[in-house]
Amino acid sequence: MKIKQLQLNNFRNIEKIELNPDNNLNFFMGNNAQGKTNILEAIFFLATGSSFRSKEDANLVKFDSRGLYLKASYNYQDKNANTTLSYEQQKGKIIKINGKKPGQSNANRLKTVLFIPDDLFLVKGTPAKRRNFLDFVLKQISNEYNFNFNNYTNILKKRNFLLKKEQFKSRSFTIVNDLFIDSAVKLLMARLNYVNILDASVREIYEKLNVAPQQLKIRYALSFPLDNGKINLETLREKLSKEVAQRNEMEVKKRITVLGPHLDDMHIYQDGRLARQFASQGQQRNISVCLKLAELESFNKISGYYPVLLLDEVLAELDSEKRQLLIDYLLKARFQSFLTSVSLDKINLSQAAIFTIKNGCLMRKE
Repeated sequence: MKIKQLQLNNFRNIEKIELNPDNNLNFFMGNNAQGKTNILEAIFFLATGSSFRSKEDANLVKFDSRGLYLKASYNYQDKNANTTLSYEQQKGKIIKINGKKPGQSNANRLKTVLFIPDDLFLVKGTPAKRRNFLDFVLKQISNEYNFNFNNYTNILKKRNFLLKKEQFKSRSFTIVNDLFIDSAVKLLMARLNYVNILDASVREIYEKLNVAPQQLKIRYALSFPLDNGKINLETLREKLSKEVAQRNEMEVKKRITVLGPHLDDMHIYQDGRLARQFASQGQQRNISVCLKLAELESFNKISGYYPVLLLDEVLAELDSEKRQLLIDYLLKARFQSFLTSVSLDKINLSQAAIFTIKNGCLMRKE
């Protein structure tokens, strides 16, 4: 998937930008608070309908403007598509794909992989951070997963509600508990399969972006023990049912569900040791970048095409050697990427499209 044309009107500090990006690496350079990240945010907003920096759409409208308008034209798998997004406070947000309001399962949606500085906490952050990482990409890849995830979330709320109301012996709880187990194993199976694909991708990428020989391994960590042997929906269902029954007293006491996909984790190992405990801060940063690139590669393996890569201020978090290795990797890649940075110091970008951003304006392309 590659963006051919991008139009931004009255978005953040940008009054108007029309851009024909390069098919490979697009580099936005400029001082802080000039609008570099706003361009990435606009692309992400078009793709997902939400911002990664603000929960309120009204905050994205340029000061003294009535509303904003965004448009991206792109192609993938020999198909052409476009997405428009308009927002006014009275009319709200209107998203159209190829001129029509899309359903949740619209295959022509713009797809992205985003890296922001907060993603450095993928390795050392909470399990929720890593679960969100898995859920975001799986929702983009699979409408079925998106449905199952929402279904599980609703069932979990009902189950916890019944536990808090001490209705764990009621017929309603029995029904909800069966639905809980059924929806949980569907999520677990999808995550387990995806982590296997992600593991293979991240190992290859990690070798390319590191001079020193090191091994990276990823494993999905369930909130309950699983016997060795073949894993499928039936074995997961049997094991989860057994574990839920054994923890009945604990759940009655705590009045909350104590196991399930909402409590799982993804363990990352560097040279056989848990990276969040033993990897240095610099190594953790590098692993986080590799995970995002592996997300991109695994998306392609499953869907047959690459999403668009958005990298915000990633170079500032890497040493000079790893910065150049990353740039070289992006220049040779088959996917399109958009990258922001304050400086080009000691970086060879001879084949990249370089844009200077100042006061929300696109100054020049080099």
